[in-house]
Amino acid sequence: MKISQIAEITEAKVINLKDKDINRFIINSKETQEGDFFVPLKGTKTDGHNFIEDALKKGAYGSFSIKDLNLDNILLVDNPLKALTKIAKYNKQKIKTKIAITGTAGKTTTKEILSFLLSQFEDIYYTKGNYNNHIGLPLTLANIDKNYNYGIFELGASQKGDIEYLSDILNQDIAVITNVGYGHTEGFGGYEGVLEEKTKILNNAKFKIIPEYININDKNTKSFGYKNADILIKDINLTMEGTEGILSYKGENIKVFVPVFNKKILENVAISVLILDYLGFDYKNALKRLNEFTVLKGRGNIIKHKNLTIIDDTYNANPISTKNAIETLSNLKGRKILVLADMKELGKFSKEKHEEIGRYILNSDIDKIFLFGEEVKYIYDILKEKKDVFILPKEKIAEKIKEEKQPAFVWIKGSRSTKMEEVIDLITE
Repeated sequence: MKISQIAEITEAKVINLKDKDINRFIINSKETQEGDFFVPLKGTKTDGHNFIEDALKKGAYGSFSIKDLNLDNILLVDNPLKALTKIAKYNKQKIKTKIAITGTAGKTTTKEILSFLLSQFEDIYYTKGNYNNHIGLPLTLANIDKNYNYGIFELGASQKGDIEYLSDILNQDIAVITNVGYGHTEGFGGYEGVLEEKTKILNNAKFKIIPEYININDKNTKSFGYKNADILIKDINLTMEGTEGILSYKGENIKVFVPVFNKKILENVAISVLILDYLGFDYKNALKRLNEFTVLKGRGNIIKHKNLTIIDDTYNANPISTKNAIETLSNLKGRKILVLADMKELGKFSKEKHEEIGRYILNSDIDKIFLFGEEVKYIYDILKEKKDVFILPKEKIAEKIKEEKQPAFVWIKGSRSTKMEEVIDLITE
C-alpha cells in the first residue's frame, strides 16, 4: 500500500509526501524495520507521538500524527487509531471468508487448531498471538499482505460494546463462541452480561457455532458439547502423550488424539470439524495430522525438566480455564502439584470465584498446592485444614518444587499480570 493511498483512505493531510510502498503498520517504535508505517497511540503511561522521529530514523517510511511535524510522510489525522481502523475496514476486502472466534476461554487455542487444520487445504491469514482487541484487530487487518480465501480472527471483550464494535470492523461470515463464563466480569456485571456480550458475535453471521448450553434455535447454527449437540465429544482419556477421545458427528465416531494435556481441547477440535465441514473440506483426513499440533507457549505447552513434567499454562486464568486445569491435572496418573496465582478482573465476584476454585481443588486428588498472590487467600482458607497447601513468594515456590525427588506433574497457572512464567524460569534455570 502506498502512502498516498493511506492518506486517501484516512482522509489525512500529507506533510512532505515522498510516495513509497510500505511493508506493514506498527504501533511500537522499538519494532521498526525498513519500510514500516508508524501508528502513534496514546496510552496511560506514554504517548506514541514522542517516538515518531525515532521510528522514522530507524527506517519507517511515514507516520500518522495529530501534530503538525516538519518531517517526511507525516499524515495528519484527528485520531491515529481511528485512521488505522479505516485502513482495516478497507483492507479486510482481501479476505473472502472471515471467521471470528470469541469466548471466555479457548479463543487462541481454537484459532490455532483451526488454522493448523484449514492450512492443509488453503493458504490462510489469522490473528498472530492474541491481537483481539480494539487495537489488535485493526492492526491485524491493516497488515493483510495479499488476497486470501480464509481469515481467522479472535474477538476479545473486557467491557460492554466491545464485541459489537469489533464485529462492525470485521463483518465476519462465520462466528464462534467457545464458551461463556466468569472472565473480565468487572466490565459486564456478571455472567448474564458476559453472555449477552459474547452472543453479539452471532449477529449477521452466515454460519454460527455455539456450546450446547446456549439456547439458540437457528438453522444456520451448530452446537458442540457432551450431551445434546450437533457434534458430541465422548470417551476423553488423558495419556502420557496427550489427550484422546471420540467425536460423534453425522452418525460416525471419529477417534481423535492431540499431543496436549487438556481435556477441553477436544471442544476446540469439534469446533474446527464443524467449520471444515461447512466449508466443504475433508475434515476426517485433516484430523489425522493433529498429532503434529503444538500449542503456543504459556497455553499448556509441556516442559520436561529432570523428574518434572511442567505444564506451562501461565498465559492467563479465569474460573473456566482454571477448573479445566484442575480437572485435567487430576486425571493424570502420578504425583500432581498445582501452582496457582490470582484470577484477576473478577471484580465483586473475586472472593466467590476463588472460593469456588478452592472447593474444586478440595474434591480433586491433587497432592500439593502452591499459591501466589492476594486473592488466593480465599482458596487457602478452603484448603488449609485438608490439603497440603502453601502461600509463598515465587522464589520459595520454585525452591520447594526443585526439592521434589519423585516424578511429578507440575501445572502452573495464573492471570497474565501475575507473570507465573517466572516460576518456570526459576525451576529450570
